[in-house]
Amino acid sequence: MSTKLYWHPNYQTIDGSKSADQTDLSHPTTIPEFYIPPVSYIQYAKKQHENHSYYKCPAWQHYWGNTYVVFNQIDISFKWQKSDGLVYETSFDKHRALDYLFVQEGSIGTEPTRRYQGGKTYPYKNFLVVQWSQSMMFWPKKPNKNLWIETIPFPDLHHKTGMELIVAEFPLGRWLRSVNGAYRCHAESVNVPRGTPMYCVRFRGGKDGDYLIERWPGVRPPNDVRRLFKVNQGLKTWLPGKSWNLMKNDVEEKKCPFSFLFK
Repeated sequence: MSTKLYWHPNYQTIDGSKSADQTDLSHPTTIPEFYIPPVSYIQYAKKQHENHSYYKCPAWQHYWGNTYVVFNQIDISFKWQKSDGLVYETSFDKHRALDYLFVQEGSIGTEPTRRYQGGKTYPYKNFLVVQWSQSMMFWPKKPNKNLWIETIPFPDLHHKTGMELIVAEFPLGRWLRSVNGAYRCHAESVNVPRGTPMYCVRFRGGKDGDYLIERWPGVRPPNDVRRLFKVNQGLKTWLPGKSWNLMKNDVEEKKCPFSFLFK
């Protein structure tokens, strides 16, 4: 049986980070009529692969059939200089840059509000490093402490945008937190139109390795889910460098060797 997960878009805006949820759950771009939902990679890229010899390979089908593509929702472009990592031209108001992206290594010239996101900056080292403010919330329909989520690059991302996804994974079944894309910029002129695939998500830890995702039908996620996201994000903020080990080393669920007798 497939493992079912819900998802809901959220936005790490300046105003949202000061709200009760500490994130924007009702950003205008998140309405279903506008929002481009994640889809399986095979569904999205079928025309690119269906005539190739590997397309019907069960192993390839299983891997990419359980990989979901997440899209950019609004046009974003910027230019930066290699000498010092300064973002000097943007398609958005630089005074509200955090509503679009967070510069982690480098600068955008007008950043008086980093503290709203608790963002930590690091010295610039040859590459601009940014995080997209568009985020996703994923949570399992049924509790599963073995469940992990992983972000992997969309195959054409680097070629089309000049950005390299910084991959990551964490134990989703024990640590509900938002997922967003972090990137190392190689191109000094970056243009990311709406609808551009930004990254893919994969899951592991389910019973049979098959995963189905569905948008939560409500306007906002359930109160208990929102509370867990807020608390877990707060744990990362208040215990920097320690929250990862607390969650990663939590005891995983063990399957009873005789469980087949009760099916």
